[in-house]
Amino acid sequence: MNQGPPNQRPSGPNHRSNNRRRFYRGKNRNRPPRPSLDKLYEKYQNFLDQHIIARKKFHDYYYRADDNQIIKLEKNFYQTLHDLREFEKRIPPELKASFEQRNNGLSLDLTYSTNHNIDPKEEVNVNESDISDPHYLESQKKAEFTNDKEESIGSIEDYLKYKNL
Repeated sequence: MNQGPPNQRPSGPNHRSNNRRRFYRGKNRNRPPRPSLDKLYEKYQNFLDQHIIARKKFHDYYYRADDNQIIKLEKNFYQTLHDLREFEKRIPPELKASFEQRNNGLSLDLTYSTNHNIDPKEEVNVNESDISDPHYLESQKKAEFTNDKEESIGSIEDYLKYKNL
């Protein structure tokens, strides 16, 4: 069966492109149907997986690859990030709320604010002087080191000898 010259696209009633054109009849002939939330989430997960793989490769090979490979890895990393953000922007408004609920649907952890009687929606201003380092002992907090002129030098053996270990 001869279908014509090799550079010419096949045509006829059974060809796929004709089926595509017949599928979209109506007032929005060129617009594909709106995706369901499941399809939307599946596509988002695909973009997210691609970005995670690109990020892992970029960070794993950053100090091992040559300059051209690093450029390619970095370009791929930023391209997948851009694709992911563009997909998030293109989510239809009527599906955006339900998509966000499904994607970021975990409730906030309000344990700290509940225990300290803080309104979670209120913005809290904290002064640096109010912050205490939990790693200091009370004796370290009370100690005064302004007169200390000694330098800390020595090896681990010196330290162990000092501690009688």
